[in-house]
Amino acid sequence: MLGSLEGKNIIITGASSGIGKACAVECSKAGAQVHLIARNLDKLNEVSAMLGDSVHTVNSFDVTHSEGIEPLVKSIVDTHGKIDGFIHSAGIQITVPVRASTRDSYVSLYSVNNVAAYEFARSISRNKIKSSRGASIVFISSMMSIVANPALAAYCSSKAALLGAARSMALELAKQKIRVNCVSPGFMSDSKMMRDDLQGSLSQSEIDELKKGYPLGLGETIDVAKMCVYLLSDDAKWITGQNIVIDGGYSAR
Repeated sequence: MLGSLEGKNIIITGASSGIGKACAVECSKAGAQVHLIARNLDKLNEVSAMLGDSVHTVNSFDVTHSEGIEPLVKSIVDTHGKIDGFIHSAGIQITVPVRASTRDSYVSLYSVNNVAAYEFARSISRNKIKSSRGASIVFISSMMSIVANPALAAYCSSKAALLGAARSMALELAKQKIRVNCVSPGFMSDSKMMRDDLQGSLSQSEIDELKKGYPLGLGETIDVAKMCVYLLSDDAKWITGQNIVIDGGYSAR
């Protein structure tokens, strides 16, 4: 089966909603044992109930507590075996003009979007943590890493930083059989975070105009999740250091 994850241990952050939730469901369908990480325990349990019969784990954890990341990963490995793959889907977006932004706002954004991603990747790169077969790391970036909108300076820069990190890590970790890639989605119609952010910052006419920019129409989180499953699988064994843009043709204009 193309994109099979049979027998693989996969960690997913931001797994309680949006892209992370969709990735959890699709990874489970592909045969993986999935380790769900997010802050909201109730939502994590709801996602876990949607998965298959394999043993999955629920981990209520705030990824901004970077000192706890390595112990968390180690505890998963001690109980369930070494890690084959990781998806960093945890992320926040702040829409605010530069003149109105504060240091605390962009520091908090970077702590989730970047520092947590790097800390998980650092932990998984260790031989005692990663599978002897190697591992695949996927950072969920954004279309905003290559294009931009006003009032998104911190968000755009944080997502662009993931691209540079993935390229560097891909070169450094290739000898350990660890692949590192980014997936950069456009606007997804079933992402509550994206809908809420747009509705809070744009008028309906501006939202309608945004939709016109997508030649294939708006996407869904499952479109991103299926690509993540492929990148985690052995079928993508020669793909590393890449940024896969999934935006319905938006950035091709």
